[in-house]
Amino acid sequence: MVSQQARFSSSSMSSALSQPTEMVKEYPLSSMLVVFGVGLGVGVLLAQTLGDPVIRAFSPEPTFMERLGRQMYDTFHSAIPESVARRMSA
Repeated sequence: MVSQQARFSSSSMSSALSQPTEMVKEYPLSSMLVVFGVGLGVGVLLAQTLGDPVIRAFSPEPTFMERLGRQMYDTFHSAIPESVARRMSA
């Protein structure tokens, strides 16, 4: 009983490994394009995952004048009435 199961699993394993090989031999260009697409997708995902902290580490911090200008703008924007703020942003 156990030897039958071992032979069955062995034969199913060899057929499972031979099917992709046959498909690649039948459709080489399509197989290459699929592998290229998968690799490109994985590369983009890795770049977005790992590259974002690296990009933020090298991005320049705003200068004192930029921070001061932003703070003044935010203060002015919160102090003026809504109608004037809408006209300024348009």
